[in-house]
Amino acid sequence: MTQNIVETQTKSVNGKNKTYSINFVQGEQAMITCTYKGEKRDRKNLNRVPYINSHGKKAVQITGWLGIFLGIVIFIGLFIALDYLVSLNFEESTYYLIIFIGSYGGVDVCYIGNCLLCKVKYVEATRCKRCRKNYAYEEREEPDVKEVSTESSCIVTITRHWRCKKCGYIDSSESHENIKTYRGLKAIKRATRKVKCEKCGRAGFNFEFKYPDVKSGSFGMKGVETTTRYYKCNSCGNINIAEEESEYDTGFLDFL
Repeated sequence: MTQNIVETQTKSVNGKNKTYSINFVQGEQAMITCTYKGEKRDRKNLNRVPYINSHGKKAVQITGWLGIFLGIVIFIGLFIALDYLVSLNFEESTYYLIIFIGSYGGVDVCYIGNCLLCKVKYVEATRCKRCRKNYAYEEREEPDVKEVSTESSCIVTITRHWRCKKCGYIDSSESHENIKTYRGLKAIKRATRKVKCEKCGRAGFNFEFKYPDVKSGSFGMKGVETTTRYYKCNSCGNINIAEEESEYDTGFLDFL
């Protein structure tokens, strides 16, 4: 079995410079490797977690679960308060005010708790391997992201580069983080006719030669879903790659 590297593409997709290496195995199966720079994680909210410097992961977990528990208590208290106000025949405007304040407070507290729990693995990775201090690592540069897409799967690996702010130790770590991948559905044929080949410029000759990759990651109440489609030009054989991004709302227990 031999592999033939068909081509390497470097293109700007959604403001990110991505390099695609396209391989075919025996002219049948395709393996596409994409590499690019990701984004550093925002530590601003995590810095406010009580005892995070001394307890690291445990402090984030406890604070996150307390946030979700408190949010649920607020919702339960909201229904109890409404039931009590109904028995006292309060004005209808009072009910709306209580519902608004209670719902906003409950959702907001649950959101904070969920955001913390979604970042537990990140905080765990910031423990220095040399001095053993919790939450000591800081990212020294943007992480390297690698996506490997085959006919049956898509694997995303993120390599983050660390420097310990306590002892200066340099380190790196690999993980899949909170990213889920699955196979999408091919677009209908008339939709692919609108795709213009980046090499020969012809339109109407492209078709999806493999199922698209769908990647999703949720960090709190908002998530981002990215669909990567792979088109092949019937005219010149060039592989055209396109991405679509969309945001979606997540529930506060979506991390389970």
